[in-house]
Amino acid sequence: MLVILAVGLPASVGATPIAHTACSAHYTSATIGGAHKCLHAGEYCARRYEREYVRYGYECSLAYKPPRLRRR
Repeated sequence: MLVILAVGLPASVGATPIAHTACSAHYTSATIGGAHKCLHAGEYCARRYEREYVRYGYECSLAYKPPRLRRR
């Protein structure tokens, strides 16, 4: 009797990692809170990520309610 075993590689082996989607013009591609974001002045922001916004040249302004991003 002949037994044939099929051994395959998982689909993830050799596959390229999924890249972040590109941001539109005038937006800054960033990783905020572990997630990919496209930053732009005037967008909503969270004060808890202030250090991360600064890394990309923005600050979370409290002059607006709710807070908004602005260029530094």
